[in-house]
Amino acid sequence: METITVDSNPTQEQIYHICERYFELSLKCVKNKNLMDAFQDPAKTVAFLTDGKLDNTYVWIDEGQPWEGCGMRLPQNTRVILDYETTWPTLYFTKKGESKETITIKESPLFVQVFSNGREGIKTLKRELLSENEESKVILPFDTKELENYDAILMMPCFIPNKDMLAKVFCRDNKEVAEIVLSTS
Repeated sequence: METITVDSNPTQEQIYHICERYFELSLKCVKNKNLMDAFQDPAKTVAFLTDGKLDNTYVWIDEGQPWEGCGMRLPQNTRVILDYETTWPTLYFTKKGESKETITIKESPLFVQVFSNGREGIKTLKRELLSENEESKVILPFDTKELENYDAILMMPCFIPNKDMLAKVFCRDNKEVAEIVLSTS
């Protein structure tokens, strides 16, 4: 199985760049319905998130320049689900065949949790409290070559600003001018 390579050991700065590019992509999707439709096409979503290419061809040309992706690194056969209700990524590896064992990697601001669900029930493989700017290293219970025996699904937060929550808070005596405006972006 071939993986899309960006950097085998990204630095904190490179991770920031990935996040920045994802947010930039989200903003561009608001302005361009065709881009939004292309981004939500399951065949192209992995390309948008990784190096921008599907079958060695860029999936989007923006103002004459190819979209070179966000810089994530994912197995080639990963399916991505964009979810407006998900805040942090969750990665699922489900073994092909009859065993249906699933390994789940859940991220949050404080924890990385890894657990398996199979014949033996749910088993926690790792739960790690992260301190500020700390990275977690997750070791999957199978080899690189065995990766092709698993279906990979990435549940990704969809931060499209036109779907942003916007709450305006008014005082009782002035219902025309909001005193507080809240946004998730």
